[in-house]
Amino acid sequence: MRSRQPTATAFSASTPGRPGHRAELELGPVRLSVLRLPALSPLTTLPPLTTPSQSHTGRPARSGDPRAWRLVLVSDGPLTLGRRSGAIRLEPGQLVLWDPWEPFDAAAADRARPPRAMVLHLPGSALSLPHHALRGLVARPVSSDTGPAALLARFLEGLAGPAAAVDIPQATWVGRAAVDLAVAFLSSVTDVLDDATRLPRQVALLGEIKTYIDRNLSDPDLSPTTIAAAHHISVRYLHHLFRQDEQTVGGFVRERRLERCRADLTNPCLAGQSMAVIRARWGFQDAAVFNRAFKKEYGITPGEYRRREGVPVAVR
Repeated sequence: MRSRQPTATAFSASTPGRPGHRAELELGPVRLSVLRLPALSPLTTLPPLTTPSQSHTGRPARSGDPRAWRLVLVSDGPLTLGRRSGAIRLEPGQLVLWDPWEPFDAAAADRARPPRAMVLHLPGSALSLPHHALRGLVARPVSSDTGPAALLARFLEGLAGPAAAVDIPQATWVGRAAVDLAVAFLSSVTDVLDDATRLPRQVALLGEIKTYIDRNLSDPDLSPTTIAAAHHISVRYLHHLFRQDEQTVGGFVRERRLERCRADLTNPCLAGQSMAVIRARWGFQDAAVFNRAFKKEYGITPGEYRRREGVPVAVR
């Protein structure tokens, strides 16, 4: 009889006795937190949801954590979220995007109704939408009654529910599905908020380019020249598009490749694959270059990361 793979459904809870209650689920490129607050007085705030130095699980946070966009779905409430320019009130069923650089202070807005919210942490490198388009959506509550918002809300509620069951090897794929649904939702809201009802051409083009890059990460010859040629634009204009998004072409490609490698290194189904096979699959031909880039991004070497996650290191 085959033994069942361990599951990733057990959320790790926050420290008992601290204000509020947090639980988390790691899903490859993203993280889902469930936040439950006591029925406190209005505007009584909690400590920030994340800190740059430590994740909620108690392990050192990944380098991308402080830069993660937070997509919040309120399931019970109402809930108040504070920011530098003031607080906003969220009713049950509403979704809101939160800026990575804004403080995240949550509070119960009704003494008799303890709030509960799901927070999807999305690294900027995982989102195909430009940063300035995302910033235009920050702190704008959206109903999850219909369309992509409803699909995303039901998905998050299902993941946070007691009946959810996600095997560890499938966690990365579930995380990527969460990213796709989040992008679909954010794109639909951007379309509604844009005066012309459509994204500007250069924003749409940048999204197409990022999708193209994601689909061709395994190509070791992927470069600004080949990317520009595939989209019939000049290399100079390609760099201009990424500068407008406060990124570089090379930096974006490197981040995406490292994220794919990181996901594969923690996948038990790929435990038999060597580091060389994994890095080459995502376009890293030189071991030294890969090791330096990985350590700079995540703070430890690929081998150390794999061992820390409990995955055996295969022989090269």
